[in-house]
Amino acid sequence: MRVPAKRVIPVILKIIDLFKKNKKPGDTLSSWINRIVGENENSEIKSVSDFKKILSSSVIPPTIKEDPDFYSDYGSDTSYHTVTGKGECAA
Repeated sequence: MRVPAKRVIPVILKIIDLFKKNKKPGDTLSSWINRIVGENENSEIKSVSDFKKILSSSVIPPTIKEDPDFYSDYGSDTSYHTVTGKGECAA
């Protein structure tokens, strides 16, 4: 799942919140994620698809009217257009 840079922190916080709500005693984040990936989880998140559905609203870019700051790079005062493509690392 691709996450815009300006949404990384909210997505991480959402993952931590989901972990806290759904973990079992003695769980680590890693053990909980492994159950989800293996589809062996019995909480509200049973699979990677469920995980993506819950996080999907966090990665959708807002409109420029909703959040103009989203459309400027960190440390820059000019705006840009959001275009998502396949990165070299994903090739």
